[in-house]
Amino acid sequence: MSEKNVNINDSAANDEELDFMLGRKKKRVPQSEEKPAVMPKAAPLGGGRDVGTVKFNKVADSTILNSTVSQGEGSLSAIKSADEALVEADDDLDVDADDIKEDAGTGHERDNVASIMLGMLKGIIYIAIVVVAGVCLALFVIIPIFNDIFAFDKKEAVKEVTIPELATLDDVADILYENGLISYPKIFKMYAGFINDNGEYVAGDYTLSTTLSYRQLLASFKSSKEKEIISITIPEGYTTDEIINLFVENGIGTREGFIDVINNYDWREDYNYWFIDELEEYGYSEDRFYRLDGYLYPDTYYFYSNSSEVTAISKLLDNFSVKFTDTYREYAKSLGFTTDQIVTIASMIESEAKYLAEFPLVSSVFHNRLKKSQFYPFLESDATIMYAIMHDTGERPERLTSTEYDSPYNTYKNKGLPPGPISNPGYNALTYALYPKNTDYYYFVANNDGYSVFSKTYAEHFAAVKAVADGTAISTLRQGTEGGVVEDYE
Repeated sequence: MSEKNVNINDSAANDEELDFMLGRKKKRVPQSEEKPAVMPKAAPLGGGRDVGTVKFNKVADSTILNSTVSQGEGSLSAIKSADEALVEADDDLDVDADDIKEDAGTGHERDNVASIMLGMLKGIIYIAIVVVAGVCLALFVIIPIFNDIFAFDKKEAVKEVTIPELATLDDVADILYENGLISYPKIFKMYAGFINDNGEYVAGDYTLSTTLSYRQLLASFKSSKEKEIISITIPEGYTTDEIINLFVENGIGTREGFIDVINNYDWREDYNYWFIDELEEYGYSEDRFYRLDGYLYPDTYYFYSNSSEVTAISKLLDNFSVKFTDTYREYAKSLGFTTDQIVTIASMIESEAKYLAEFPLVSSVFHNRLKKSQFYPFLESDATIMYAIMHDTGERPERLTSTEYDSPYNTYKNKGLPPGPISNPGYNALTYALYPKNTDYYYFVANNDGYSVFSKTYAEHFAAVKAVADGTAISTLRQGTEGGVVEDYE
């Protein structure tokens, strides 16, 4: 408890006042004493009226009212005024409550109207959602499925597929889906069950269109007889014309169909032939006879009798992509050659050399001339002229009688490599085109025994040509100057 400080004025204080001030007893207020002229400051109450601000403190088990009236007087008046204010405020609250009840009556009616309007709005929104969902379902699910089943509006494209032996419905669905012929394999299988498809499919290569319906696709694999398997061997060094004739003679495709596929087919969509992409990227001469000259890899293949031109050519290209490895590709770049240039050199080696033992020597002559093109601008290959004559006439000449034939492939008149490969080389020719023997040879001439005489200078070459004509020439390898006698190379 805090200490009280009291000032006692002897002239003004009496015993009664002193007792009051010291708290010994309460001072009585005369009835005639005036009420304080200043009311305590009012504070806002809920009814909007002001009530005197009061604070209650409990001191010595009694409640002392501390008001804002100066000099501590008018305590009872403040209490009375506060009570009156509270009564008035309570009356006001009663009045406001009645008003609220009256307002609540009209508000209830408004709530009913709002509730009805809200219910209608919810119904409209629900209907709109159902309609939108139905439209979306039709646009994004139902219509695409029906379009896939019946091929109402599908972009046309031709696909080559192979159905293996003992293929099941699951296999067929997966093959069609992977090749972009159908979009919904599960629906396809359900449809097959709906039409009671027997699940028996004839193995073979098929050319199919994306515009075929499910029923047409299934019918495509229902041939009445099984396809015959044909074995075809393509010799190394065959020209593209010879390969086309070989296919057609065995009942596969047509000449026109093969020419169109070789020159125009876009392999990028369904195949990944980097060498064709590179060929297109770097460009090729418009004088080139066939775009895929040199890439139709010679080997033995097996085809179904109904194989398409695309299927047949793709097998040859697949084989080339395996044989011409990434190592070969990178090494060609290190030598400063494109893949097509190496293939062209390989085709010339394959056409010029009759025996494998001479492949590295023939390759060295072409590489030596290309390295010193300022001195040897022309490759002077008889085989390039013979290729042009064969393509133009359809017949291969047994021997070249003139170097004056007018053709971009004439390497006696046109500098550097011909417009493209002149044959389809095998693995050995491709290898030696990259890895020629290190020699000083710049000339060679075919001898009567099928081998060649290689020369370092034109004077040596001139003498060799004369000796071949006289029948006195000795082939270089038979001279034993390049690693042994011929028998070692055969």
